[in-house]
Amino acid sequence: MSQDQSSAIRHFNLSRYIPYPEVLTTVGQRARRLIYPIPQREHASWSTWLQVLVSFCVCFTTMGLGNSFGVYQSYYENNILDSYSPSTISWIGTMQGFLLSVVAFFSGPLYDKGHVRYLFYVGSAFNVIGLLGTSFATSYATIFLAFGVALGLGCGILYIPAIALISAHFDKEQAALPTALAMSGSSIGGIVYPILLRQIIPKIGFFWACRVFAAINGGLLLVACLLVRPKEKLVVEVTSDEPPAPTTLRSLLDWKLFLFGGCAMLMNFGIDVPFYFIPTFVREQLKQPPETEASLLAGLNASSLVGRLFLNWLSEYSRPLIIFQFTILISGALLFWWFTISNLAGIIMFVICYGFVDGGLISLIAPCLQELFPEPSTFGARLGIVESLQGVGFLVGPPIAGAILDSPAGYFGVSLFNGTLFFVIFLLIGVFFTRKLFLKKISSKDEPEGIWLRPIPPRQGAPRDAEAQAGEGAGEVLRRRSV
Repeated sequence: MSQDQSSAIRHFNLSRYIPYPEVLTTVGQRARRLIYPIPQREHASWSTWLQVLVSFCVCFTTMGLGNSFGVYQSYYENNILDSYSPSTISWIGTMQGFLLSVVAFFSGPLYDKGHVRYLFYVGSAFNVIGLLGTSFATSYATIFLAFGVALGLGCGILYIPAIALISAHFDKEQAALPTALAMSGSSIGGIVYPILLRQIIPKIGFFWACRVFAAINGGLLLVACLLVRPKEKLVVEVTSDEPPAPTTLRSLLDWKLFLFGGCAMLMNFGIDVPFYFIPTFVREQLKQPPETEASLLAGLNASSLVGRLFLNWLSEYSRPLIIFQFTILISGALLFWWFTISNLAGIIMFVICYGFVDGGLISLIAPCLQELFPEPSTFGARLGIVESLQGVGFLVGPPIAGAILDSPAGYFGVSLFNGTLFFVIFLLIGVFFTRKLFLKKISSKDEPEGIWLRPIPPRQGAPRDAEAQAGEGAGEVLRRRSV
């Protein structure tokens, strides 16, 4: 290819032939439609930022409610389910969190196929039905089915499509802060739900409090369903006899996805352990009253809100994987420090610091995955796979910590186990991901991102302009390139 033709490829004005957002470009008799989902990248409009509000509402009503299960567990232990052990009751909340992550394995690919509205409708219905069922449940089995299963299914159907919306409407260099704003809904929900529940139970009772929560979730999810906008698509016709390769599970899986998903699963073994056991640590080790436990949990969620915003903002000026790696290192150091705390001032400092890095770890998963796999057409499916692996860690992590806690090792064993786990994750990410990103060689610095269009010879008798005449090579649309 000559230098002039190469220059024409690099500076080809795609918008003259394919106006935004969808148009059909006819290229010869063998033209065939290929659909590439791409978001609007240049200027985020108010409708684009409305998708951040949609994701915020979903995170508030899913992860935010899940982060509040400690208040439900405290009520069940002393009232309806007082004959059951705390470990047995905790399986209700663990199942809800497990399904929130595992259902993403199915909701992610459905989102990629364009069914986001149907996912929102079904997920919202399960969410509200689960809370309403909890308000009528009086036995362990019915509470498990309502709060653990029905609510967990609703949260799982909603969560991944809501997070994937951000990557569909923002470029990977711009997505970190919108993702943090959206996921701050889980921290705010973790603050609002426990305080609200403790305030209204003495006035209207536990069952009506659950119905109030169902009304709140229903209102917020109705707003989300009305405002959600599917990712836009670019329709291009190309002259190629080869059919496009279908997106299959085999095409999605590679060593980077497996390794990153494995690191996320190991992280979830220990990331929520302080949320479960700080109340008992404060009561048993520090001899503090129950009011202190509730205040520390609210403080943990509040500091995680600040961490989500700051660390995602910081990742816009660096690589998300680098911020993620060193956040894991700090988390491991804090977990090693946990068992040495012997006074209230120390546990307050731990709660503030750990909540800060915990918020960043959770919200940086999506930007890191987008950095590793920038193709927007398969982002939902990949995120669903990673979230499913995280669900496995969430399901078994707290019970393992509880078993260690019941052993002679006690809190020392819990602290040592989780701190070592985070240190191993730090090394894995450093060796296999961050180092590769630093050493990666780019063959051409001026190579543009996105879709390249090689100039195509005009049809017989078709008008020709200067740009179309600049290069008359083979015509095809190349897939989005990963930098």
